[in-house]
Amino acid sequence: MRSLITTSAIATLALSLVGGSAFAAGQHHNAAASSGPENGDYYQGVFPNDGAMTAPAPAVQTRIPTASVQEPRLANILHELRSADRRIKSERSEGKLSSVAFNRLHREERNIRTEATGVAATHHGMIPLRSYARLQQDVRGLDRNIARSA
Repeated sequence: MRSLITTSAIATLALSLVGGSAFAAGQHHNAAASSGPENGDYYQGVFPNDGAMTAPAPAVQTRIPTASVQEPRLANILHELRSADRRIKSERSEGKLSSVAFNRLHREERNIRTEATGVAATHHGMIPLRSYARLQQDVRGLDRNIARSA
């Protein structure tokens, strides 16, 4: 009785190894074989070259690049700060700003720029809506200070 159990266990193990290796070997297609459903594979004509190990291609791209969604807020703030910096420099070159007012406005512009890039770095390049509104208010305040100081 003991040899019957041992023999059947060894036979089962051998058959499972042979069957598993045949399954793992994959499909080998003959070039002369038909690529349609008449060769026994119903889905082969629908999805050509679709083996068991290949990942399916996504039908719809669901990932939206973050650069196209949130970076325009940062770019908009930085553009407004560059134009404010140009105004500060032109007012200074025309003699409308004293050196103290120039340094104060330039420092305020640098602080807003640092805050905007810091918020964007914290949020992986994105600026949340509340922070964006606050930064825009700061830029508007800088513009008012430039006009008031000139």
